[in-house]
Amino acid sequence: MRMSRVKRRRLNLQQRRERMHCRKKAAAALLTGLAAGAPLRADAVTLNVLQDVYGDFDYMENNLANIRAFDLAKEYVGEAAKNAALAQSYLEEAEGICREAAENLRMAEKNRQQAEEQVRLTAEELQRTRAERIRLTEQAVASQQAVADYLPVWYEAQAELQQRLDVQQAAALERPPEVAADGDGGLSLRERQRAEWIEAAWEEAGFENSRLPELELRFAGSAAADGAGADGLSEAQAAIDAYWARMEQLEAEADAAREYFDSVSERLDELKDLCREAEEAEADCRRDVIELEMELTRNRQDVLDCQQDVAICQNEQAEANKACFQALLERNDSFEAVIEAKASLLHLGDGSGAQNRLGYYSWQGAAAGHQLFDAYSYYWAGYGRELSISNAYVYSHTGLADGEMSGMTDTTVSAMYANKHPVYDVRYGLDINLPTGESRVHDNAVVPDYLAPYGSIGEGWNFTPRLEVSRHVDKYTDWTWRSAYAFRGSYENSLDDLSSVVHPGSIWSNELEYLHTDEARQYMLKLQYTKNTASSMTGAVNSYSFTEGDGLAGRGYFRSWFTKLDSWAVYSAWSYDRAAAYDDVAMGGAGVHRFYYGGGWFHRFDARRQLRLFANWLRAEGAAYDPLTRQSYSSGRRFSVSLGYDWRMDDRNSLSLDVERAVMRQQGDANYRGWGVMMSYNRSF
Repeated sequence: MRMSRVKRRRLNLQQRRERMHCRKKAAAALLTGLAAGAPLRADAVTLNVLQDVYGDFDYMENNLANIRAFDLAKEYVGEAAKNAALAQSYLEEAEGICREAAENLRMAEKNRQQAEEQVRLTAEELQRTRAERIRLTEQAVASQQAVADYLPVWYEAQAELQQRLDVQQAAALERPPEVAADGDGGLSLRERQRAEWIEAAWEEAGFENSRLPELELRFAGSAAADGAGADGLSEAQAAIDAYWARMEQLEAEADAAREYFDSVSERLDELKDLCREAEEAEADCRRDVIELEMELTRNRQDVLDCQQDVAICQNEQAEANKACFQALLERNDSFEAVIEAKASLLHLGDGSGAQNRLGYYSWQGAAAGHQLFDAYSYYWAGYGRELSISNAYVYSHTGLADGEMSGMTDTTVSAMYANKHPVYDVRYGLDINLPTGESRVHDNAVVPDYLAPYGSIGEGWNFTPRLEVSRHVDKYTDWTWRSAYAFRGSYENSLDDLSSVVHPGSIWSNELEYLHTDEARQYMLKLQYTKNTASSMTGAVNSYSFTEGDGLAGRGYFRSWFTKLDSWAVYSAWSYDRAAAYDDVAMGGAGVHRFYYGGGWFHRFDARRQLRLFANWLRAEGAAYDPLTRQSYSSGRRFSVSLGYDWRMDDRNSLSLDVERAVMRQQGDANYRGWGVMMSYNRSF
């Protein structure tokens, strides 16, 4: 029964472990697509709907996924600790059962040995009893034979006695008359005669006592007269005496025969008693043999039962040892699971993954153009360190003369170290821009940022150290300050002026973020400020110095669930890019104000699939010229409708597809209509 209880507890432990691993897998699944929601560039002041707006909403959703993963990881640790304690108690119980099984086996072995010893003793006793029975049987047979051999002596003594009695009886029947007369009272003839005389005299006296003396004198006188008749009586008396002498002799012989017969009978009785005692002893011994045989049979059955008990105890001990070993393995696995769970909690979010984004933008208006890009990125995170590398291939054509641009972009390598604490997190990072792309393009090939994401594909060497400090207000709320300072290297930027070289200044960017994400609603506020240092451009056509205008921006996002599967979201943003300051004041501008706002609806089909629909507005006011991108910006309007679909295929793979239809109107009747399509695939290793 205890073994079945151990099996039930083992099944319970296994079920608990399955639930624990489900929590672990759920936590891992929540972290699968977090690379897609990586923090935005702190110096970004222009919003792209398919990348920046959706990226910020994904950033909030991923932060909630982080919280869920952290909660699941803590539950995983708690469950692992409970399972370890449970496994330890199961191990202790299994060890107790193992000791009990060993004790039972020892007792069974002892009982078997005792039973075998009892069989041996019983067999020896049976052997001795059988030998004793044979001896007693022989003794009984000898006693019976002795009785049988002595019976003729007894019969002979009996016959001798009977013969003596018959002779005595015959002699008694042949006695003479004198003996018959003498037999009256046993007196002699003379005595009987005198007795008759006295009786007659007494009768004559009338039985008077006074005449007794007279009678005595008469009787004394008559005594003398008796001598005369004595001779006549002597012969009769002699015959009587001879008879009685004969009878006495016969009586003596009869007594001797009787005495002999009694002694023979007594001896026969003794022999019979000895025979009966021998028979009884033999019968008792025979019963003892039967009882011992039955006892031996029982003892042998006891040995078989004990052997069966030993086999059962051996099986129970083997099963107990197996259960104990299994419990030990489970205990060790549980302890390893605790270590793994604590490590998972400590290194939550650690891992590696890759992302591929394939996008296509097209537009028609003053000119018809398109842009196709295929961007790749790889990231690794572990032990508080993060590393990522990204690159893309771009092909675009603005629809103008010399408007084609194609090739690999610059490669960005980012490294970050995180020092996490319960209240504050501090991250130190460094971004390096590797000039793997072609930095020189025709002026007509530069794509405005409101038409497509990539305006150019190459710059110089850039080094951007970063600092990020986060304060956790509570479980769902964070304040974060980000600061970055970009040291930018010079590069050749134009195919129209091959001697043109840009010496860009440094950029100092700051961002303050307030983020709240819970199960019911999410909202985020961002304030950004960008400060630029002096830049210069040298070339055969133009050589001048300038300072890019400072940037100021603010963003706000809100999302709320009104059903378990549906949520609505709105966002609004404002940015101001001051015009660049030149040596020649005539080349300056007032700067551009941009207002972004939009709203949309999210619908979850299930835990893996989601649909989103958004309407987006942009209003720009002002004018400015960017000497680095050689683009002019002016007032305008933009409206778009976007539709997106997210599909998490499994715990390691996710896919997103977004489509945007946009209408743009700019000052000077520069109107555009365009499409944007982007597909993103994320793979977690």
